[in-house]
Amino acid sequence: MIATVPPALVLGSLFCIGYAAFVHLWSGRTGRELWVTLLMAGMGFGFGQAIGLLTQAPLWQIGQLHLLEASLGAWLLMGVARLLG
Repeated sequence: MIATVPPALVLGSLFCIGYAAFVHLWSGRTGRELWVTLLMAGMGFGFGQAIGLLTQAPLWQIGQLHLLEASLGAWLLMGVARLLG
C-alpha cells in the first residue's frame, strides 16, 4: 500500500504541515485557525505545484516537486487567510 504513494506527495505534505505549524505557532490562537492554516497551506502548495508543472522552471526542484513555486503559493494563501480572518 505505501509503495503506491508518490514520494513527491509525501514530501509536499510534510512541507505543508511544517509551514502551517510554523505559522500557527507564530500567530495562531485556536484549533480552528490551525485547520484553516493547514487547508490554505495545502491549497496554495497545490496551486504552486501546478504552476511549476506548467512553467517547467527548474528552480529548487526536488524530483517532481517544484518547491519554490509550491512554497510561494502556500505562504501566499496562508498570508491571505491571516489578513482576512
